[in-house]
Amino acid sequence: MVEKKMVKDWTYLPFMAITSTGFAVAVLDFVFIQNLKFQVFALAGLFLFSIGGYVRFKARLELKEKARFDSLAATAKLQIMKDHQLVKDGLYKHIRHPIYLGETLRNCGIVMLLSSIYGILFIVVATVLLLFRIEIEERMLIEAFGEEYKEYQKNTKKIIPYIY
Repeated sequence: MVEKKMVKDWTYLPFMAITSTGFAVAVLDFVFIQNLKFQVFALAGLFLFSIGGYVRFKARLELKEKARFDSLAATAKLQIMKDHQLVKDGLYKHIRHPIYLGETLRNCGIVMLLSSIYGILFIVVATVLLLFRIEIEERMLIEAFGEEYKEYQKNTKKIIPYIY
């Protein structure tokens, strides 16, 4: 039986701050520089936003149900729950971190919808922080699940199916 354990996560607050700043910059860019005119990237942005939001929500639901998290909000914290089960099916069958994929697609979609090159720069920096967070999370999961997680790593990609 695994006891509930939370891991120190230095990436969360900088990620949230940079992402929020990126969204604010994108809105200001759209309103004051682009004069509220949608560009050709807006449709692609809407598509990425929709797909990313869906992937992120579905991955959180799967994690909540199968890993026994208390709530959807609890899935945002790096923690191992009491009686935590390693989730290896659904979206997790192909990639180990579908929440981060959904987060990245959604965030890129928002700034693309607003056609903001300034906003995308912030989102790129925030996404780099997610890569650091993945490393922290994977160490936590190896500590909790040992060989089972290492075997899972061999059979899946981190964040992009069939690629990375």
